[in-house]
Amino acid sequence: MAKKTARPFKGDMTYTLDTTLGLPCNCSGSAIAVGDFSGSGNVTHMGLLASHNKTCVTPIVQNGMYVGNHIVIECGSFTAANGDHIEVAIQPYDVYFNNTSATGTMQAIFTGGTGRFVNATGGFTGTITIPLNDPNIAYLTNIDGTINY
Repeated sequence: MAKKTARPFKGDMTYTLDTTLGLPCNCSGSAIAVGDFSGSGNVTHMGLLASHNKTCVTPIVQNGMYVGNHIVIECGSFTAANGDHIEVAIQPYDVYFNNTSATGTMQAIFTGGTGRFVNATGGFTGTITIPLNDPNIAYLTNIDGTINY
């Protein structure tokens, strides 16, 4: 087996609600399905990266006020420009409302894949921003991490 090499994983992605996906997973517990989202963006060592996920939320209420959402991603996947698949576990995270958006920090862990990403490891963090005037869009910016393959 060839030695894995650590490579930077940096970039930005934009997600939009995609009612045609019909991802086969369900939200667990008391989480509410927001919908299926398709994403794309340029990420180092991936080229044009595509992504699909089902977003599930649980409201965050503090002192009787609805202040944000606890996010759980189900059925998440990444596909590199050449078609190789990257398995990724998105850790649950919170987004909090401000005057114009909901923002939070997301963390993902690579758990393998296909093609050159078989046995891939590593992960990344990024900033999620959801505009309150258009919650069908989400921006994942400041992606910063490492992928080992």
